[in-house]
Amino acid sequence: MNNAVKLRAFGKANLSLNITGADAKTGLHRLDSVMMSVDCFDTVTVVERDDEDIRVRFVNADIGDDNTAAKAARAVQKAIGGNGWDITVEKGIPIGAGLGGSSADGAAVLRALDVLYKLPERGADMRALALSVGSDVPFMLTGGLARVRGVGDDLFFMENKLRLFIVGVMCGTSSTARAYAEFDRLYPQKTHCPTDNDKLCEYLLDADDGALGLMGNALYAPVAKLLPDLEKTIARLESFGAAVNMTGSGGMALGYFTDMQKFCDCVGALRADGECRVFAPTRTGVLHERITV
Repeated sequence: MNNAVKLRAFGKANLSLNITGADAKTGLHRLDSVMMSVDCFDTVTVVERDDEDIRVRFVNADIGDDNTAAKAARAVQKAIGGNGWDITVEKGIPIGAGLGGSSADGAAVLRALDVLYKLPERGADMRALALSVGSDVPFMLTGGLARVRGVGDDLFFMENKLRLFIVGVMCGTSSTARAYAEFDRLYPQKTHCPTDNDKLCEYLLDADDGALGLMGNALYAPVAKLLPDLEKTIARLESFGAAVNMTGSGGMALGYFTDMQKFCDCVGALRADGECRVFAPTRTGVLHERITV
């Protein structure tokens, strides 16, 4: 019997996303973002192999060999050695939405291998491993609500006391690389901070719905040039009284409500017109269970 772990890897929403410059060493954009886990998830199963191969299979998505699940597994294997793994990913987080599905898969693999091998006890640095996979992965490992700064290495976790109802509408599939390239063209100084994250965090901690007026995304203008339907979709959500923000680098627009009736009216109308998704905040990034195969 081989060791195995099955996990739910939850997505995230950026309540805010400021870009504060570029890292001097890596050139990566430095962020100041308030991130919140939401209850859409990928199901990831990791099974130990009898050899050193790492094999990743996506059962309902066409994703190539250059994926974060494989990257995370390779990073762990390099750190501790040992056998390889069969990794199966069933996508439930919409692809190209900005909900962090790729980062969630990487975080899930790291969590699975930590459950199996107690990585810190074997000399592996979980924070360094997570950062090597992707800038959102350290947050996704823990999840909940956090202010994330720098290149994903500076995290401050907090409790969200504001009850939020969330509806999402896809506006097209967005490429992160293209979004940042367009950002650099529009903002050559590589800095744009559309919201006050100090005040946003204060409002969330105080359950103050003033938080709804402080959601913003530095990538909105760049992605709006790439996705013609984005502005129209945001206007549609706002017509129902939603506070609207694009998450990550798009292409999903999220409408936030504190009033359940307005939320229900919005969802009813959108579902009559076409497809939408509903989300709720969740307190964790990854949930796991041991299984026997």
